[in-house]
Amino acid sequence: MKKILKQFGYIKRGILGFFQNNFDKLQNLSKKFGSFEIGKSIKEKPIQCFKIGNGPCKLLCVSGIHGNEIGTVKLAHCFLNWAHNNIDQFKNYTLFVVPCLNPDGYYLACKNPDYFNGGKIGRFNVNNVDLNRNFDTPSFTQKSIWSFGKNYKENVEVFCGNYGNSEPEIKALTELIKDKKIQIVFMFHNAGNDVMGNKNKLSQRLTKIYSEKTGFKYVSDEDWKELKQTGTAKEWCDLHDIAYVEVEGTTRWGSDWKKQKKAIKSIMSMNI
Repeated sequence: MKKILKQFGYIKRGILGFFQNNFDKLQNLSKKFGSFEIGKSIKEKPIQCFKIGNGPCKLLCVSGIHGNEIGTVKLAHCFLNWAHNNIDQFKNYTLFVVPCLNPDGYYLACKNPDYFNGGKIGRFNVNNVDLNRNFDTPSFTQKSIWSFGKNYKENVEVFCGNYGNSEPEIKALTELIKDKKIQIVFMFHNAGNDVMGNKNKLSQRLTKIYSEKTGFKYVSDEDWKELKQTGTAKEWCDLHDIAYVEVEGTTRWGSDWKKQKKAIKSIMSMNI
């Protein structure tokens, strides 16, 4: 019975995902945007970063670290267009946005949406590495666990790289953070419907605001430890005293912009 219900769930989400992916299109970005390349993927695809504003607080938003999370790239485009049109609302910030950190995986996922199997194709980079477990941290291991499904009860073993920071995509990201002296990192994922932070006090404040505005479940640091993730951006930001917020949206293929816009506006209006 459980297998039947699970399969029915995949079918239901697959049908919904098909419509979300085909009707919630990737927005074109304004030609007025200034962008720069922070590195290249293994297949030599450029990894672009966009900059908006000149405030004292430097905030970085990263989408598409898992290439199959197509909706996060759409969310980044929606966010960029909104920020471009509302720059006067966040004078306290300099905003950096990396719409797609894993372009190789993303393009593979776009060609193979995998609607009826949870949309797993394209999650990893070309080296089959889970990039969010490739950060150079004390917990790094070559193999780790990816937990997914309802309440993260399902899990599979994943390859995390030969060593921490081995992958060009992660090297590009960490060098950007260090070079620009980023103070806050938002990492967008899907589709767990929750939000978690790190040990940084500002992170906890931002995480709770995001949870309140979206209705996403607030995941405490204790709950996060139960997932036994290794080599993550969260842990790396802890090591460098950077406020980190990890958002798990509601849909693999849709932008989720309507759901998350209120939270993003609240964060951007804060005087930190």
